[in-house]
Amino acid sequence: MEALRLIKTARHALAETRNIPDVLAEARQAALLAEAVGARLVRDEDGELAGLGQQLSEAALHAVCCLDHATGDVAGASAFGPGSRARRLGDLGELGPMLDELGGLLRDIGETLVVLACGADTESLYWACIDGVDAGAECTQLVGELRDAVRRIAGERPEEAEDGLLVFQLDPPTEEVVPTPVA
Repeated sequence: MEALRLIKTARHALAETRNIPDVLAEARQAALLAEAVGARLVRDEDGELAGLGQQLSEAALHAVCCLDHATGDVAGASAFGPGSRARRLGDLGELGPMLDELGGLLRDIGETLVVLACGADTESLYWACIDGVDAGAECTQLVGELRDAVRRIAGERPEEAEDGLLVFQLDPPTEEVVPTPVA
């Protein structure tokens, strides 16, 4: 199955969760999917993309381990284990849109884990969520770096987003601006 479709399926499944075990399971599934995408980049790409793919795979595996501690499932974190959505990953498809959607999924997971941590009734759940947020943030950053690398390779400037947004880098003011009174 194409990565973009799997990622969209994961985002939908996360939106449908209604209890703590399901949220943790979907967060784990998302981390496993990010691990599988990173591993596929290592296998299929070279140079910068392969290196960033390796980093993504390792960071995502760390996120899986954090979430395994929350669920008590430490039987082995593998992207291709039983019950993993990631094992159905076939083709990465077009990298730009896939990475955009993966970044969105990881941001959604981070936000959801923060909400879960705020309402956690045990210290272990709280810290597992916080560790998952931290590990997920590293994954999100790496996905952003991958997106930028893909755009550079395609000859685009990294700040040129395909969604039509313009990004301007502003320098800090060099002198104090005093407003002029209007008469």
